[in-house]
Amino acid sequence: MNGIKTRLKALPPVSWMLVLIIVIFSLASPNYFSLSNFRNILIQATPLMIVAFAQTCIILTQGTDLSLGAQVSFVTVMIVYLAKKGVPLFASMIIAVLLTVLIGTVNGTIVAKGNILPFIATFGMQNIVNSISLLLTSGSSIYYPSYTYRFVAESTFLFVPMMVWICALMFILVWIVLRKTKFGTNIRGLGGNREALALAGISPVKNLIKTYAFAGFIAGIAGIITLCRVESGQPTVASGWEFQAVAATLLGGTSLREGKGGVTGTIFGVLLITIVKNGLNIIGIRSIYQNAIIGSIVLTAIIVDAIIRIRSKE
Repeated sequence: MNGIKTRLKALPPVSWMLVLIIVIFSLASPNYFSLSNFRNILIQATPLMIVAFAQTCIILTQGTDLSLGAQVSFVTVMIVYLAKKGVPLFASMIIAVLLTVLIGTVNGTIVAKGNILPFIATFGMQNIVNSISLLLTSGSSIYYPSYTYRFVAESTFLFVPMMVWICALMFILVWIVLRKTKFGTNIRGLGGNREALALAGISPVKNLIKTYAFAGFIAGIAGIITLCRVESGQPTVASGWEFQAVAATLLGGTSLREGKGGVTGTIFGVLLITIVKNGLNIIGIRSIYQNAIIGSIVLTAIIVDAIIRIRSKE
């Protein structure tokens, strides 16, 4: 019994708000609480969740990467663009992911060696990457037909959508990196005590660059998943995802100041945002009101989480 209580206390406060919102939407609409709807929620959450895993790594270093959404859109565009030029689709995917790793490396280099605030550096990169995507597509969607899209987006394994399995694999990868590797320890050290890291003979600059490069890799995988969902290269498909990823990460309990937190809590944060969006659509709330409602719920959850953490330290 004590073990169960300890595990329940370890859950981020947002998990309880998640349960409350599910109950409210279930009472508001008889169509909400169904297996098919929860399956749709998981599918809808998958690309953003992978982006949020990348953002979690950056936030653990006391930074934010505002170019992650642009990188996802860029991947959808680059893959289709290269495929239309005759490059095999699989090779196009590898090239696109390598390019996001390069983008992340540039971000990390500017932040670490240029001593530029992450918010400023990655905001500049966001605009550059967005511009490239728009130039390659002339501002509209581009298409390249392939069975691969539907295989990833629609196939299932053990009754679970393939996209969800890929997301689960990304979660395992990031969790292992953060919890079981020296690199993950260094990521937390960058956010917790960068001076101590340097005194231990570990280069904060190199590890910060590697963290942004790793985030770029994760964003590249999210871009492939997104392409398979929308089946086209769309230069603005992931616009705003970087901010949603920040909100989800903070909702999940990752600290902007202490290098504490992880991707487990981030899952709850992404699910909260996705479930609220899904529920508002089902009960028929007009889109012009949805952003205000979602923002209010997210802000309330963050405030409640902060209050609980403050009181737990007293």
